[in-house]
Amino acid sequence: MTLIHIALTNLRRRKTKAGLILAGLLIGVASVVAMISFIDAMKRDIHDKVDLYGANIIVTPHTENISLSYGGLSLGGVSFDMAQIEEKELEKIKTIKNAGNIGAIGPTVLGPVTIGDKRILLIGTDFAAAKIIKAWWKIKGSEPKGDEIVVGYDLARSLRIKQGESLKVNSREYPVTGILERTGSQDDGLIFMPLGTAQRILNKEGKVSMVEIAALCSTCPLEDMVSQIAGVLPQADVIPIMQVVKGRMETLGYFKKFAYAASAIILFVGC
Repeated sequence: MTLIHIALTNLRRRKTKAGLILAGLLIGVASVVAMISFIDAMKRDIHDKVDLYGANIIVTPHTENISLSYGGLSLGGVSFDMAQIEEKELEKIKTIKNAGNIGAIGPTVLGPVTIGDKRILLIGTDFAAAKIIKAWWKIKGSEPKGDEIVVGYDLARSLRIKQGESLKVNSREYPVTGILERTGSQDDGLIFMPLGTAQRILNKEGKVSMVEIAALCSTCPLEDMVSQIAGVLPQADVIPIMQVVKGRMETLGYFKKFAYAASAIILFVGC
């Protein structure tokens, strides 16, 4: 009598127990496959969201700060030796080794303007780049061109301004081509213009206040890109903003380990 024959004979004698063992194994294997597939799907979703939403790198002018305090009393701070980012310098970003990983470069200039008796923050931006960097933006109306503006949702309600009307900014009328739909961020209380127009109004021709850079791949060598950009723009601070994504990916890693452990327990119990 062979070993296979003995095994088959035992299975025929204990059909119920064999069926339960088989069912346990099937449930265990199915659980392992389902959990791992679910985790991989979540990772792919996070990768897609990283590619779709927001800037991965922020570039700002380098500023030296000294905090003034004495005897535990804070007197604020003093900024000095503040470098300016020249708009023409941004072309150097396109020369870095990993320039192929850059999806969009969004220069931004900002400064206060007067609307009636209020001081409002004006943002000048490249709306073509904003379509990639701020993909969640939805403008009711059309994008501004030349001396036109878009008003944030909350500010439009406060000023009772509508698309197609004009808004007086620094004593000059500008047509409102659109209202930025609610974003839940500070953008709702701002006004937006094309970069060149805002630079002229703020007397910052050829200057930018910050730059948002979208690296459209979740596996890009972000730290290397930060170093490369800092190398071509030594007068600026280059900051990656991937901490939240990394935290989520680490959480998924822990969950995957838990899934393996749970699946092993299920297999053991099934056997």
